[in-house]
Amino acid sequence: MISGVASVPRRLDLVILGCALSLAFLGILFVASTTGAGRLQGLATRQALWVAIGLAGLIAAVLFDYRTLLKISFPLYCATLVPLVYLLFFGARIQNVKSWIRFGSFQFQPAELAKISTALLVAYLFENEDDGRLRLSAFFKLGAIVGIPFLLVFLQPDLGLALTILPLLAVGLFFGGLPLRGWIAIFLVVAVCAGGAWFFLKDYQKQRISTFFNPDQDVLKSGYQVRQSKIAVGSGGFTGKGFRSGTQSQLRFLPVQHTDFIFAVIAEEWGFLGVILILGLFATLVLRSLTLAGVARDRGGVFLILGLAAVIFFSVMVNASMMIGLLPTTGIPLPLVSYGGSSVATTFLSVGLILGVHYRRFANA
Repeated sequence: MISGVASVPRRLDLVILGCALSLAFLGILFVASTTGAGRLQGLATRQALWVAIGLAGLIAAVLFDYRTLLKISFPLYCATLVPLVYLLFFGARIQNVKSWIRFGSFQFQPAELAKISTALLVAYLFENEDDGRLRLSAFFKLGAIVGIPFLLVFLQPDLGLALTILPLLAVGLFFGGLPLRGWIAIFLVVAVCAGGAWFFLKDYQKQRISTFFNPDQDVLKSGYQVRQSKIAVGSGGFTGKGFRSGTQSQLRFLPVQHTDFIFAVIAEEWGFLGVILILGLFATLVLRSLTLAGVARDRGGVFLILGLAAVIFFSVMVNASMMIGLLPTTGIPLPLVSYGGSSVATTFLSVGLILGVHYRRFANA
């Protein structure tokens, strides 16, 4: 039996890789569509560069044994928390938040890397738990591991980016076998904290939430983005207006169209068919990841796949919901598609870790 296992070749899952590459290519295409002239010209080239950097990270994640990464996950976790603390005290405020560290003309969001290190440390926690159901002490460790980076990012204050860390906690609680009474207790705590958090939100964040409940209260300011996004989505119809033919995007009625609202541009220019294409690629990537989790060799690998896939799924659902006003505007980009080097590079790194777990699913790998 051992010799039979040894004869099985290691292969990358081409379905996940193909979906990620297709989404990145479409992202470059639509960034080019929305930034073809003016001060934003050239961002598509920069996006392509970040895709190349992300692919290098993907390759490195596949070639580097994830089990070794799990063993050094705690120092990696601590290392990614350092810039988050630094930003709170010394970070430059850009677009109301202290989320970016500048390197010349480039800027990077350390919180994106913190999501990766947090997923690795939680996976290591599960890898070293003997029982299938987590003990109470392990649940507290899980809460601390996810809660610290969440709090540091929330204080920047970047609520949207902070929320993208929470799927790791949700998957960890589910994977750890949290009983029903535990879920009820968490729901009550979250409800109370959400109400209390209102007093810690910045004015612009409160305005976004107020606009969500009453979109017509300020259609020229806080409600402008969502209103223009809805117009773009609705005007696209079934097949769209054509590439670079959208009035909302090309005439610049739609703000931040190359980042947070790029999905609305896709809906306007490629219509319902374009939306189905993008969501279909994401659905295939996530569902295929769940399949790979089912054949992973260890609990750490299983959680790593589930946790990273959950973060991608959450980001897609929130971003798509923002486009049509189902959720408040939170500044969460569309993974691999929206312009943004930090998001693109770390999402490719996440995909590489998912592929790496499957790549080494046999005992000899």
